Amino acid sequence: MNDLPIKIKRQNRRSLMMRRTHHAVEVFIPHWLNPNSRVVRHFIEDGMAQLEQLPPPPQHDILTPENEIRAMVKRWAAVMNLSPKRITLREMTRKWGSCSSKDNITLNKALRYVPPRLAEYVVVHELVHMLVFNHGPQFREVMSHYMPDWTVREQELHRIRL
Repeated sequence: MNDLPIKIKRQNRRSLMMRRTHHAVEVFIPHWLNPNSRVVRHFIEDGMAQLEQLPPPPQHDILTPENEIRAMVKRWAAVMNLSPKRITLREMTRKWGSCSSKDNITLNKALRYVPPRLAEYVVVHELVHMLVFNHGPQFREVMSHYMPDWTVREQELHRIRL
């Protein structure tokens, strides 16, 4: 753990947060807090001690490269006659993807480590949210129209630990 660089990032937030990625330990602090303050130094020391107790994150082979995921979004958007404003891939801790009310699609970089058919499910799922902004009956109907086996793919994806 000590060989990972510590990256301090300022955010519009009230509390401090730390997370370990494959390449660094990221510390998120409020804008108003000095990165060199005693509070931040102690937070990092305590957090590093806790992270030392955790097993290292598993190393995975890339199954679906980012460029392929982006191509899936473009291909499916064309099929569905949709135009997402922005497509972003970033590390997310709790979900595979999201769609904003402004038609911005954000996908978890962890999709690189799932089979292409499961990444494709997430892409279609988020694009359908541009049409139906909930998970109700209409959402399920539209998903079934574009991807008849979506429930099977969804179950497979749920078996993968995020």
